[in-house]
Amino acid sequence: MSDLSLHTEQQLLSALRNGSEAAYEEIFRRFWTPCYNIARSKIQAHAEAEEIVQAIFFALWEKRATLYVTNLWYYLQTSVRNRVIDHIRQQITQRKYWDYYKTFIPWQRTETEDTVEYDNLHEALEEAVSHLPEKSRVVFRLNRLEGRSVAEIAGLLQLSEKAIEYHLTKSLKQLRYRLRDFIFLTAMLACL
Repeated sequence: MSDLSLHTEQQLLSALRNGSEAAYEEIFRRFWTPCYNIARSKIQAHAEAEEIVQAIFFALWEKRATLYVTNLWYYLQTSVRNRVIDHIRQQITQRKYWDYYKTFIPWQRTETEDTVEYDNLHEALEEAVSHLPEKSRVVFRLNRLEGRSVAEIAGLLQLSEKAIEYHLTKSLKQLRYRLRDFIFLTAMLACL
C-alpha cells in the first residue's frame, strides 16, 4: 500500500488483518483523536481518557487477525463507550468500598491518616487476593473490583452462573479469614 490515507476503512481493515503495521498506524492516525474526544467528554481526566483509548487501540492490534467488522468507526465508538462504562463502574465500586471503610474511621482522623489506613487496607486486600486460586481470583476481581454481574462474568469466562457464585462465595470466605486480624484491629481502632 503506497498512500494509506487514500484507502477505505475496509481496505485498511483487510491490510490490518494481514498484519500491516502501516494500516494500523493509518487507522490510529484517523481515529485516535475522535475516540479520545468521546472518552474525554465522559471522563474529565485527560490521562484516564488517554488510557482508555490506548487500551482500545492495543486490543485492536492484538485482535487484528480475528477482527471482522463492517464499520470500523462504529466498532471503535462502541469500544470507547464500553470501556468508559467499565471505567466509571470501577470508580463507583472503589468509591463505595472507600465510603464503607470510612464509616469505621473516627471523625478526628486527618486525611493523611485516612489515606495511610486505606493504603494499608488495600495492600492487605491485594495480598489476600493474591493467595486465592486463579479462577476464584479472576472472578473476585471482575465482580468486586470491576463491578461486573454474575451473568456477565459467566458469559466472559464461559462458566455457569452457579460456578461463578461458587467462586465468589469461596473467595469471600477465604478473604474474610485472611483479613480477620486486619478487620478486628481496624474495628478496635475505630472504637478509640
